[in-house]
Amino acid sequence: MTHLLTKSILPSIVWTVIIFVLLAMNSKNSIHILGLDKLVHFILFLLFSLFWGIYLRQFIKIDEAGIFLLLVISGSGYGMGMEYYQQYFTNRSFSYWDGLADAIGSVAGAWAAKKKPLWK
Repeated sequence: MTHLLTKSILPSIVWTVIIFVLLAMNSKNSIHILGLDKLVHFILFLLFSLFWGIYLRQFIKIDEAGIFLLLVISGSGYGMGMEYYQQYFTNRSFSYWDGLADAIGSVAGAWAAKKKPLWK
């Protein structure tokens, strides 16, 4: 299992698709967790940056700061892009607060990804 997580791009791609599916749902079909919306956004994008960071650290030859910046920008951009998608293609609304939770989660995931994994 750890080999799949650390050596394969599959977890990163699967998680990216899961985020899209969850955030692209119409509000009547979406999962409502009372009062935990921002926490869910934070966790979704923490894992997004963590999975991509674990993978990229092994296959991209740039320094840790560059990977960190790449993860934060891509996670935050994906999160805000999904907010625009919700605004224009679903019956859900755009929320800067959700975008902020996505960005903070991306920072946390990028920070966690640059730490030495426990399974090594």
